[in-house]
Amino acid sequence: MLISWLTDRSGRVFYGWWIVGVGLVSMTLSSGLFYNGFGFYFEPMRQQFNWSRTVLSGAFSLSRLEGGFLGPIEGYMIQRLGPRKVMMMGFVIFALGFVFLSQVNSVLTFYAAFMVLALGSGLAGFSAAVASINNWFRRNRGKAMGAAMLGLGLGGVIFSPALAASVSAFGWERTALGSALLMIVIGLPISLIVRFSPEPYGYLPDGDKPAPPGQAAPPGQAPPPAAPARPARAYPRRQYGEEFTVGEALKTPAFWLISTGHALALVVISSIGLHQVPYMETDLGFSRGSAAQVLVVLSGVAMLSQPFGGFLGDRYRKEYIAAATLLGHCAAMLLLATADSYPLLMLYAVVQGISWGTRGPILTAMRGDYFGRKSFAVIMGFSQMIMMLGMVVGPVFTGYMADNYSYSSAFLMIAAAVGAGSLLFVFMKSPKPGAPAPALR
Repeated sequence: MLISWLTDRSGRVFYGWWIVGVGLVSMTLSSGLFYNGFGFYFEPMRQQFNWSRTVLSGAFSLSRLEGGFLGPIEGYMIQRLGPRKVMMMGFVIFALGFVFLSQVNSVLTFYAAFMVLALGSGLAGFSAAVASINNWFRRNRGKAMGAAMLGLGLGGVIFSPALAASVSAFGWERTALGSALLMIVIGLPISLIVRFSPEPYGYLPDGDKPAPPGQAAPPGQAPPPAAPARPARAYPRRQYGEEFTVGEALKTPAFWLISTGHALALVVISSIGLHQVPYMETDLGFSRGSAAQVLVVLSGVAMLSQPFGGFLGDRYRKEYIAAATLLGHCAAMLLLATADSYPLLMLYAVVQGISWGTRGPILTAMRGDYFGRKSFAVIMGFSQMIMMLGMVVGPVFTGYMADNYSYSSAFLMIAAAVGAGSLLFVFMKSPKPGAPAPALR
């Protein structure tokens, strides 16, 4: 079974899996050094500059707002320039962002550096990779997305202890410069491997070979691409999506429900990504090393759950699995808010890791299933405009609550919101195959 997933019709490793490997490495760098890793810069910078948590959180939220507005533009860039050029550009910008961060001496320069970091991480670590993977896979789309998104957890496992030790030993400024060097040394070479779609190289998605003229495709194999915008339907809607244009996708309730549910989940991810380490250090009294251990467990569990989520999504209803992961996020935030011991923090890390890891490939692959391949990058970009509202709200809300009330009260309120959001997926229906997408009323 595994061999059949990995190889093409000639028995060689399907090139799409090499692109999955690039996605894994790029997400490892972006997640480990920035999204999960910035929590280790938080307290040292706050103490050095005497800034409030709200001010520090504001940079993260503003950068996410930037990412939301630039999402459609990134999608158009990927479709016009190709993911390889966009990813290379992203790693250069990412590296420059860390160089700027190392020179920060005011709130203004801090915000500017953070905006550059966010732009680079989006281009290099997620957008280009998932757009390419979506084109190279259909039957195994969930598995491929899950394998690439291993990097979101692997980054925390690899870099959390390293960042904790580096910040303590060398300071946050030198740590930032070291991160910039990694972006150039690792990021630029792996970008050269990326290709946008399999057809120019004689393949179809999943490594299938085009059938000879006049001969039907073998059972289970995707048919050759057709010229019309909407190819003939030959497979169930859940597996091989209709080719929706951007305008058609935006008119479907499914687009808005997925994006809103994803945004609620990202309220959780953005809040803990920035605040869980300082919360454990200041409110719970744990050392930076102990906080890093919790983050390693969370990231490790998330990493192991990524391929599990992809496997589940290729076999069962993605909508119900997505709803269950939001309930898991809710339970994890309740645990974090009420934790008073190290074992409870570890339980929180396990529950959060399973929910996060399983959800990522499910929601990303669901968009490919619903809307197809042709306009995926741009549709994903427009979806990011809604999703990023969660990234904007989460850090600032949590920072404000921590400054004026407590971290625990913020986590309890987030738990309630994300738990209610699970209902969005329970009642979701995919767009009807072969019919115009229904307009929202």
